[in-house]
Amino acid sequence: MQHATLKSSRYEISTNGDRFSRNHLFIEEAKRYRTILECGCSTGFLSRQIAAGGSRVVGIEIDTEAAEKARQFCARVLSLDLNRPGWSNAMDERFDLVTYGDVLEHLLEPQAVLRETRNVLAPGGRVLISLPNIAYWTMRVKLLLGRFEYESMGLLDYTHLRFFTFHTARKMIEQASYRIIHFHPVMGGRFTSHFRPMWQRLTNLFPNSLAFQMLFLVEPIADTHESSPS
Repeated sequence: MQHATLKSSRYEISTNGDRFSRNHLFIEEAKRYRTILECGCSTGFLSRQIAAGGSRVVGIEIDTEAAEKARQFCARVLSLDLNRPGWSNAMDERFDLVTYGDVLEHLLEPQAVLRETRNVLAPGGRVLISLPNIAYWTMRVKLLLGRFEYESMGLLDYTHLRFFTFHTARKMIEQASYRIIHFHPVMGGRFTSHFRPMWQRLTNLFPNSLAFQMLFLVEPIADTHESSPS
């Protein structure tokens, strides 16, 4: 039973036309770029909608069953382990956008993976990152009640190896030598369409506690640790 829940396909969630959802925002941003590397593409449920806008999508997916499904939507899918340094050596092209949709928290060294991502970016390329916010208000309540129980999905997904708040996510991104171009806090919970704009405005004001997920659009900056004085 445990192996079944580990399948990448368990993350396949429909956008259902919700313009406030993480998937909708993720897709709309990705469709603005010509070539995209989707890291952790799962079954291609996002790749399909991104490619429908005319973008060329290449996927990386370690789950071979999910990768096989994604191949019908992606130009190609590579079975690479992002936890292995040097994974970028398998790429023979560069991309305008690299995406990590709720992927980095599953990795051993997400900051190192972000650094290596610079190797596959085309000039002017960007990275789109989605991370869950462990400081979300429901998590704070659970901790006050002494509860920290892993689940099959969500903030306490038992395959999460790293946990992030807005501040620690920003620190990781900046230490990997990226500049944050845009940050969008994605609200959690289910609200009626009538109240969702109001909840989003509140989430924008209080992202540390009301954002369920955090979207970052970033671009690489000169790495002073790698540059040498002339």
